[in-house]
Amino acid sequence: MVSKLNIPVKIIGCPILRESNGLAMSSRNERLSEKDKQFASIIYKTISKAKMQFKTKSASMISKWVNNQFKNIPDFELEYFQIADEATLLPCIRKNKSKQYRAFIAVYINKVRLIDTISLN
Repeated sequence: MVSKLNIPVKIIGCPILRESNGLAMSSRNERLSEKDKQFASIIYKTISKAKMQFKTKSASMISKWVNNQFKNIPDFELEYFQIADEATLLPCIRKNKSKQYRAFIAVYINKVRLIDTISLN
């Protein structure tokens, strides 16, 4: 992958450590109340359901579904949800069976920004 400045970028993946409720472990979680930590598990539940839907639905349909999931949740603000090619990080326009895809999400809960990702293949 090459950055906008034509500088090669190497992404080194590593496992995501999770709380018992699925919330990705992060130092930011310390800024959440215990109630918010439990409620924030909806982030992982949502991207896990998106992974299941990716087998039969388009990326745009899944994106609309995710956006709707967060519309009526008080104290949650969806910053973005994106399905992208794992190799290039370019947004998925049309699925290609020879490519690997990943979902990326960022959500604010009471002004704390939480991010997560999941492989869709």
